[in-house]
Amino acid sequence: MATATPADEELLSEVEAGFTASLRGSGTSWAPVPGGWALETRSLPLVWTLNQVRLTGRVGVDDLVEVAEACQGDLPYRHVVVCDADSIAALEPGLEARGWRVERDVVMALLADGHAPVADDRVVELTEDQMLELMAAWLLEERFDTSTEGLAQVLEYNRREGRYFSERRLGVLHDGEAVAVTKLRVDRAFGWVEDVYTLPAARRRGYARALVSTAVDLALAAGCSRLAIVADADDWPQHLYASVGFRPIGRHSIFHLDPPA
Repeated sequence: MATATPADEELLSEVEAGFTASLRGSGTSWAPVPGGWALETRSLPLVWTLNQVRLTGRVGVDDLVEVAEACQGDLPYRHVVVCDADSIAALEPGLEARGWRVERDVVMALLADGHAPVADDRVVELTEDQMLELMAAWLLEERFDTSTEGLAQVLEYNRREGRYFSERRLGVLHDGEAVAVTKLRVDRAFGWVEDVYTLPAARRRGYARALVSTAVDLALAAGCSRLAIVADADDWPQHLYASVGFRPIGRHSIFHLDPPA
């Protein structure tokens, strides 16, 4: 990725602020830690996103492990997000050697100018229950060993976030069944697209592109001048988002450890 410009850095800071607001709006307590902050949601302890350490400054392997133990020692996992590019390059081999998993995300943004609206009458508004059914299918597809309680907590997290932001739940129906979904959240002039997912049997029909394009159109119509989306840096959807008009502005890595029982 090209070197970030000051405008990219400013927009990335706005994305981070929106993400933090989303988490805190879901009933999470927030506390500063060296180099960043920690989130804790005792009512949903199995939801990694709501029980995470997020580090924005320079950090080493031992420092990361120490702050994770201090903040998450009573949880059945450690979950840390690192946003500093220089730290990430050194952390990945060191933490992987200690048994941590790493996921890499790319943060992408789209500016309002130059976007041409694309109408697609396949896109409809989903009910909350339809959205939750698709979120459950997505989680179980990616983590088939998810416990019943873990699934229930993740769905409650999705419910809380959606209501907090009055999100638009966009989807596609096939024979009356919801088969694809994405979410649009708007906060004044800033918006972001979340959770783009299609059931396996309904893929390769252009549903994801239709949903993301429609979300962009709705955001711009609502007065947004800047939009964001986060993609897996090692997977293909980032290219779909780029074709809609999003471009990379930053990266972060997610480090996760399930300690031995």
